[in-house]
Amino acid sequence: MLKKLITMLFGAALIALPATALIPASAHASCYNPEFDAVGLDTANIFVDNVLAEIVFFQRGHHSKGLEDFSNFMDYSSGWIFNPTVQINGANFTNAVPRGSAPDTPFGALAGGAHCMSTTGDPVACQPAEFFAVAGTNGTPVYDPCFGQGLPDKFYATSNALGDFDNYHYPYRSVLTPERSGAIYRWRIVLQQQPASDISISIQDCVLTETLNCPTGIFTTPSETGFYNLGPYLVFLQSALPSISAWAIPGPWASLGFSQPFPLYVRQQPQTSATLCPIQSLPFVSTAFFDESIVAAMPMTGGSAYGNFAQGFSLNGGDMIDISIGIPQTINPNDYYFGKDNVLLKYIGVTGTGVYGSDECDAD
Repeated sequence: MLKKLITMLFGAALIALPATALIPASAHASCYNPEFDAVGLDTANIFVDNVLAEIVFFQRGHHSKGLEDFSNFMDYSSGWIFNPTVQINGANFTNAVPRGSAPDTPFGALAGGAHCMSTTGDPVACQPAEFFAVAGTNGTPVYDPCFGQGLPDKFYATSNALGDFDNYHYPYRSVLTPERSGAIYRWRIVLQQQPASDISISIQDCVLTETLNCPTGIFTTPSETGFYNLGPYLVFLQSALPSISAWAIPGPWASLGFSQPFPLYVRQQPQTSATLCPIQSLPFVSTAFFDESIVAAMPMTGGSAYGNFAQGFSLNGGDMIDISIGIPQTINPNDYYFGKDNVLLKYIGVTGTGVYGSDECDAD
């Protein structure tokens, strides 16, 4: 009797499933894999941990091109100049990031260091597909006090989780914005696969404060953005928070209709809602040197008509994500250190859609 009842329940469950659920796995149109992207060579990023290393090991076995070809700077330019307006505490800054922080960009000066050919055949100024740039503070990289340098000898970092590349970004260098000073940091990162999920903008910065009693360092004066350390008291000021903006820029293989940049939208966590807010100068909190994530809702042509997707257009491999972080002037209570490795994009990609990927669709 029990066996008969189980059989009946199983049959009812099959009837209730949608027809597509009965298609054999081998007939699926697409396969998926976790993916992360960064400025420059992804595998050399110092924040490649054991989880991200698994992605690299997968790619090693599933791409005909070497990892250096697949994950390094893209060998094309964006085709035109795009410097978004960044708003910090109500003040607008237009074209506030005129140049890269050499040698962390392959093209040097962003306003004219890269050249594209116009439709008439004449060279025109354009920007590279990937870069890290800064404005408003000294752009010369210094040894980062949170990630390797400035720590006791036994804490010195020597490699990321992969441990077998010759071009790690060690010792790590970043650009300082001291307290009471403002700046704008910018990262442009190429999506190397077509996203099949929301995109997590992972920020791993170095936020310090100053005190009279402790030498400055991550194990002596770590801080949270917006916090004033007044001896025995802490004061939190919303207007002192950094702000983030994020844009999608069409690449060489952009989807139909995607011809101009559009803003990404945040999916609020932990309580999601139908309302998606544009990631345009949104304040955020970051603590010490821990990883923070901002979830950018997956954009799709047609947007919410097909579900709770963001406005804009469907993204493909080769499209670019442009991220700006603004530090408020005067009221900033923190020392910030940002470098080109500090922002990563994490998402689920469609296998076989990579900019340099293979056409394979298997999980072996």
